[in-house]
Amino acid sequence: MPRVLTARPSPLAETAAEVREVAMRYLARREYTETELIRKLEARGIDDVAAHSAVEALASDGLVSDERFAEVFTRQRVERLYGPVRIRMELRRKGVADDLAAAVLAEYDEQWYRRAEDWVSRSARGEPDQKERARLYRGGMRRGFTHDQVMRAMDRHRDTP
Repeated sequence: MPRVLTARPSPLAETAAEVREVAMRYLARREYTETELIRKLEARGIDDVAAHSAVEALASDGLVSDERFAEVFTRQRVERLYGPVRIRMELRRKGVADDLAAAVLAEYDEQWYRRAEDWVSRSARGEPDQKERARLYRGGMRRGFTHDQVMRAMDRHRDTP
């Protein structure tokens, strides 16, 4: 029988210092958005008010930052050849505001076509017949590139000797 993992509540942190310590342990591992960190704390059994106040204090100290998270996350995704649509969707899911996501993604506006071309050249197999082009199109769209970016990348790949 498969083991089901559930969020196990820890002993409830009584003081703000204990809640802050729990949050700091999470932040020691990786960056989080404020929303993600609040969710993590609440999953550990820490009440809503204590989680919000702890994250607010950490944000005012500069220890948790949605801007920093968005920059790091976006850079990692761009390097892994994901497109702007998917990155924006993932940032939204993690609690980053749409205007912040747009500002961070704007830094890469000049690169999306080249990134799509890189992805197509890595993913292409064999002759670019109709079936292969359909496979590449679906894959490019799944990776978050726009229709125009994928089509231009496939055309350039086809024209490359």
